[in-house]
Amino acid sequence: MILGRVIGQVWATRRDARLQRAKLLVIRPHAIYEPAFAGRHLVATDDVDAGVGDDVIVCLGAPARASAGGNDMPVDAAVLGVVDRVELAPDVLAAPGAAPGIRRKLVAIPATSVGTGARR
Repeated sequence: MILGRVIGQVWATRRDARLQRAKLLVIRPHAIYEPAFAGRHLVATDDVDAGVGDDVIVCLGAPARASAGGNDMPVDAAVLGVVDRVELAPDVLAAPGAAPGIRRKLVAIPATSVGTGARR
């Protein structure tokens, strides 16, 4: 799972029949996510009614397909929740890396830019 912010919505009049009712959102992952690809954004299905400006939790792969209705769904990312608040321990932020694959220091995100609980 990753944390990110909804920065837009995708409108597509022609799409796979299994996604006819799906709401598609453009998500910008927060700095602690390092994708294995060059893109900086994700497109995710949304069943929790997130909106532009909301911080969200996104799952990838098989869990995303399961949340969208089954393993045969053409989905690779799905929004699972809207974030009210994030708290990070200062000693964790100072660590050189939080997990395998994260090669840079974690950077604190100012409290005003992370979800405050107010829906926009």
